[in-house]
Amino acid sequence: SIMLMLSGCTAPIVKTTDAPAGDEYVTWLPKYFKTATNERLPPPTELWWKEFGSDELNEFVDIAIANNFDLRVAIARVTQARAQVDVVNAALFPVLDLVPAYAIQAPSAGIGSAGLTTQWQSRSSYQLGALASYEVDIWGKKGFNTQSAISQALASEFSRDAIALSLVGDVATNYFQVLSLNERIVVGERNLIEIRKISKGLKRRLDMGDSTLIDLSQQLILQNNTEALVVSQKLQRDDAINRLATLMGRTPSSIKVKMETLESLNVALVQPGLPSELLCRRPDIRRAEAMLESSQADLYSARANILPSFALTGGGGYGSFALSTITSPQSFFYNFGASIVAHVFDGGKRRAEERVADAKNVEMLETYAATVLAALRDVESSLSGIHYTAEGYGYSNQARLQAQKLATMSARVVELGGMDYVQLYEIQRSVFTAEDAAINAKFDQLRASVSLFKAIGGGMTYKGDTCKGGGKLPPADPMWVERQNSFSSPVVADNAQSTVKNTGSASSKPAAIKTLNPNFPTGDTAPLSKPVFVPVVQPAATVNSTPLGS
Repeated sequence: SIMLMLSGCTAPIVKTTDAPAGDEYVTWLPKYFKTATNERLPPPTELWWKEFGSDELNEFVDIAIANNFDLRVAIARVTQARAQVDVVNAALFPVLDLVPAYAIQAPSAGIGSAGLTTQWQSRSSYQLGALASYEVDIWGKKGFNTQSAISQALASEFSRDAIALSLVGDVATNYFQVLSLNERIVVGERNLIEIRKISKGLKRRLDMGDSTLIDLSQQLILQNNTEALVVSQKLQRDDAINRLATLMGRTPSSIKVKMETLESLNVALVQPGLPSELLCRRPDIRRAEAMLESSQADLYSARANILPSFALTGGGGYGSFALSTITSPQSFFYNFGASIVAHVFDGGKRRAEERVADAKNVEMLETYAATVLAALRDVESSLSGIHYTAEGYGYSNQARLQAQKLATMSARVVELGGMDYVQLYEIQRSVFTAEDAAINAKFDQLRASVSLFKAIGGGMTYKGDTCKGGGKLPPADPMWVERQNSFSSPVVADNAQSTVKNTGSASSKPAAIKTLNPNFPTGDTAPLSKPVFVPVVQPAATVNSTPLGS
C-alpha cells in the first residue's frame, strides 16, 4: 500500500493531437474480401501444413522448426526482450545497498593537525550500514517505460511467430518445387528417349536417300533444346534442394527427398475468414500493433519526464573507531533526505524528446496501417491465385491428356509413312510442352495454397487471447522455452531423418490497447506540422459472385 501511495498519479497526459489506436485508424477495412470464397470450406488448422498429406513434408517442417538458425535467433531475441522488461521494471522499486567499510587516516585529526612529530598518528574506522534511494514515480514515467518494454517483448514474440510462419511456408514451397522439378525432369528425359529414336531413324533414312538434311537438322535442334532444358531443370532442382536444406538448418548433402511427384498431394483449401480477423491472426500485424503501443507508452513517458521529479534517499548503520564497539548503541547512525528537482532550463532537450516520441508514435501508426494493407493485398492475391491456378491446372491437364493421345496416334501414322516430319516436330514439341505445363500448373496450385495459409496467418491461435486486453506480459510459452533450452544440444547434420515433435504455435496475449480521443484536430502548436489522422474510406469493391471450389 505504501508503494501504491508513493506511485502518485499515473494517468497519462493525453493530447487531442495524439495518434489514434491502430484499430481506430484502419476503419477503411472492407467487410469482405473482393474474391468470393466457398463458405463451406473449413477454417485452417493449427498444423496447417499437414493438410497437404505428405509425411515427408511434415518431417521436414519439424526439422526446420527445431534447427532453423533464423528462428533460433528470433527465439533468443524473445528471451532478451523478456529480460529487458525485468531491467526496466526494476526502476519501479527502491535501491538498497549494503555498505560495509574500513578506512585508516593519518594524522588522526586530519591533514595538518599534527604540530609535532610525536602528535602524528593514524586512526582506523569501521562502518557497517546500508544506503537506500527511491525516485517516486509521481507522474507514471517508470510505469510507462515498463509498459513500453512489455509491448516490445510482445512484439518480439509476434516477430518470432511471423518468422516461424514464413519458415514453414518456405519449406513447403521449396519442397513442392523439388517434387515438381523431379517430375518435369522425368518427363523431359522420357521425351528425349523418343526424340533420340526419331533422330536415329532420320539419320538412317538420310543415308538411304529417303530424307533430307533439313529434316535431320530440325530434329537435332529439337533434341539439343530439350537436353538443354532438362539440364537447366536439374540445376533448378539442386538450387531448390540447397534452399530447403538451409531452411532446415542442415547441409545440402544431408537431406534426401524421397517423394518424386506432386500427384498424390492434396491442394489444401481453407476459409480465409473476414478481413477484420487479420488484425488478430497475422503475427506481423500483431507485431506492428505492439510496437505502436510501445511508442505510445514512450510518448507518455517523455511527457512525464518534463514534470518535476521527487526522490528519497537515506542510510543507516553502525560506525566506530574501534571494531569492538561497533555494535554499541552510541555507534548507531542514520540519515534521510528528500528532494524535488524541477527542470528550469535544459536547452529544450525534454521538449524535443517529446516531439521525437510523438513522431515515432505517428511512424508506428502509419507502419501499422501499411502492414494491414499489405496483409489485405496478400490475401486477395492468394485468393486470386487459388482460383486461377485451379482453372489453369484444369486446362493444362486436359491439354496433357490430349497431347498424350496425339503422340500415340502420330507414332502409328509415322510408322505407316502417312505424316511428314514437319508435323512430327510440332507434335513432339506440343507433347513435351503440354506435359511440362501441366506439372508446373500443379506446382503453381500448391504454391498458391501455401501463400493463402501464410497470408491469413496460418493456423496460429493465441490461447486465452481476445486480441485486445491483458496489460501484462503473459507467461512464456512452454514450446518455445523448450526450443530455447534445446539449443545447447548438438545438431547432427547427417541425421536428416530425425523428427522433432511440434506442439503448435506460441500462446501470447498483447498488452492493453488504450483508447484515445477519436477527435483528430487539424493543427498543432509544435513548430513542425503534424499529419491529420483522418481514416480513409475506400469505395466498396465489386464482389465476384462465383465461389471458389464450386
